[in-house]
Amino acid sequence: MPDKWEYPWFASWDLSFHTVALALVDLKLAKEQLLLLLRHWFQHVNGQIPAYEWSFSDLNPPVQAWALWKLYMQGIRDGGEADYDFLLFGFLKLVENFSWWVNKVDHLGNNVFEGGFLGL
Repeated sequence: MPDKWEYPWFASWDLSFHTVALALVDLKLAKEQLLLLLRHWFQHVNGQIPAYEWSFSDLNPPVQAWALWKLYMQGIRDGGEADYDFLLFGFLKLVENFSWWVNKVDHLGNNVFEGGFLGL
């Protein structure tokens, strides 16, 4: 956690934003942190990424794809080679997450996602 007082709990969407800022200092660690959300011990087999530690089934906006792209591009801007393995792994896991959103969160079937105290 970046701050025990202000952020005393884990939230997956916050972590996604934090990784983008962290990439300015330590890109490798930022990538590792983002990929933690997509590992088999965290992401549900149905594709859902838990929202926060007190309510895994609640919803957060799906910002992990944005963070994945930002980290990928940061690596290229830093003069490194394109990290296709990072991008491919993240993409495949986020396709699973998108599939979960489409099938579970779009209750009216009109491609407008809903839910969570943060809304969308």
